[in-house]
Amino acid sequence: MIKRQRLLILFIVLISIVIIFFILKDDGEIKRDNIEIGYKTNDESQEIIDPQNKVDRNKKLIVSTHFKSNSGKEKQNKKFVIKLANIKDRDNVLMEETIPNDEGTSGYEFQISPGKFPAGKYQFSLYRDNNLSVEKVFIFK
Repeated sequence: MIKRQRLLILFIVLISIVIIFFILKDDGEIKRDNIEIGYKTNDESQEIIDPQNKVDRNKKLIVSTHFKSNSGKEKQNKKFVIKLANIKDRDNVLMEETIPNDEGTSGYEFQISPGKFPAGKYQFSLYRDNNLSVEKVFIFK
């Protein structure tokens, strides 16, 4: 009798864990806007393979942005802009990339050759309709 109760309790606990796992499972939806930088992307997922915070200025880099999807309640964004500036002088924008926004825009990537920038800390800033969405600091060494 006690063995049956223990088995029943164990079964209920296991079923609860499985249910919680499926409820909390990541459905692939991007939770917030993000910027990554690296050298190579995965062709299937379109994500940077091994994203870096410190990168070699002498190699071509890929900048990848991922956008949180709009719910039906929010207006469609008209313009995404990513800016690059040196940390020491953020007002001096060194590069600006306007990202095309179609009906289902979920991300965008482009290449840069940072060799023309001196080594140091740089900040990428992503704007949605002129409102800052996310900032990330990277080091070009």
